[in-house]
Amino acid sequence: MKSKKIQQQHASTIKFLVGLGDFFWVNLLFIGVMYLYKPDIISYAGLKYHMVLVNMAYAISLFSTGIILDRRIVNSENIVALVFRTTAIFAGILIASSTILSSMIFKPLYWLLYISCIFIFISTWRVCSRLLLKSYRSHGGNHRQLIILGAGSVAQRVYKSTVANLEYGYRFIGFFDDRAPEDYKVDPSLVKGTLADVEKFAEEYGADEIICALPAGDDRNALPILRYAENNLIRFYIVPDFMRFIRKSVSLTTLADSIPIISLREEPLKGGFNRFVKRSFDIFVSAIFTICVFPTLFIVLGSIIKATSKGPIFFKQKRTGENGEDFTCLKFRTMTVNKDADEKQATKGDARVTKIGAFMRKTNLDEMPQFLNVLKGDMSIVGPRPHMLKHTEMYSHLIDKYMVRHFAKPGITGWAQVTGFRGETKDISDMEGRVKQDVWYIENWTFWLDLKIICKTIVNMVKGEEKAY
Repeated sequence: MKSKKIQQQHASTIKFLVGLGDFFWVNLLFIGVMYLYKPDIISYAGLKYHMVLVNMAYAISLFSTGIILDRRIVNSENIVALVFRTTAIFAGILIASSTILSSMIFKPLYWLLYISCIFIFISTWRVCSRLLLKSYRSHGGNHRQLIILGAGSVAQRVYKSTVANLEYGYRFIGFFDDRAPEDYKVDPSLVKGTLADVEKFAEEYGADEIICALPAGDDRNALPILRYAENNLIRFYIVPDFMRFIRKSVSLTTLADSIPIISLREEPLKGGFNRFVKRSFDIFVSAIFTICVFPTLFIVLGSIIKATSKGPIFFKQKRTGENGEDFTCLKFRTMTVNKDADEKQATKGDARVTKIGAFMRKTNLDEMPQFLNVLKGDMSIVGPRPHMLKHTEMYSHLIDKYMVRHFAKPGITGWAQVTGFRGETKDISDMEGRVKQDVWYIENWTFWLDLKIICKTIVNMVKGEEKAY
């Protein structure tokens, strides 16, 4: 019991220190940004009033979202995403306070600058804190004693993904299995006994966690150990037997709040908050682009297109969108008007491509009208590229998981495009590679991944795309 109390104290201490650091930045940045913005607009009494308000607002925000740095396994993107949620709630409270309380004298520009600094500095602070904690754990600090039930292939994978990563801070007690030694998939010297020996070892070494990695059928033998663990404040986890066959992340949810069901893939964009963040970003960026940049592009490129070839400025084509629904995709016309436009991809040296069209394709400028599709809601700035209807019909029968890419809105740019899978698909392997990257994007979406893809796209636009023809 004593070790459990110490473990709890460690977790509480980590959260307290990280939270204390948060408040340090909240107050330091408040004063710093205030003096950069308008050092003479507020009295000492007013400063105290606003600082109390800011600290109360952040305390409510922090209480609403929590701190996850103390967890054994958590990545930087999870940490930054949580800071974003905390900052969003914090901003909402401050904006509401500014609206309701007439004594609030700071203008929106100040709050925008302050909130932006809060997000950047606290994200950096927490990621650095996590790195320090990982280093501390890798040197033996803040450890947890771990037992693994089973000595098969699943148990071996669990061992490699937890104990072998020193930064997670696990100290391994041993494998326990009833099978014969010749059936072990792990180092026999690490097997400390049968399932009947678990309780004795757990008590002797002060086990904190037990992971059951037994195959189906044998896992019923772990029920007494499960009851023992719960009665002795030992956390018990079960690795499902299907992990022997599915080598990827899955999502566990419940049906009617009582029946556990397994989804074959994690889809971050199914979450309402994530969809809200992505859509808000799409609207904000595409609105600015449409108002400030697009009119100039339309006048300049539109004039050249009309002057150099017959036909409309825009090329409109039906393409497959989210959930398999068709939509009209807009592009600046880059080819002479031809009857094969809806069936045949552009190829290297394609005679249909005009001179200005080749330049626009090389620099991605032909895709710019799709910001109008983004505003309308048919597309996102980042997502799997939409394909013409004929390709959807053809490849859906030829490539496994091809239609999975339509679980997300199509994008002006995408992960496949910035990782080399752009342009003509000369054979089916090219499209298979594109689909694989698109599915990976859907399963691993984060706001920061979108920003990374946008930055890579801008760099490629400046350099010029080799496969854009």
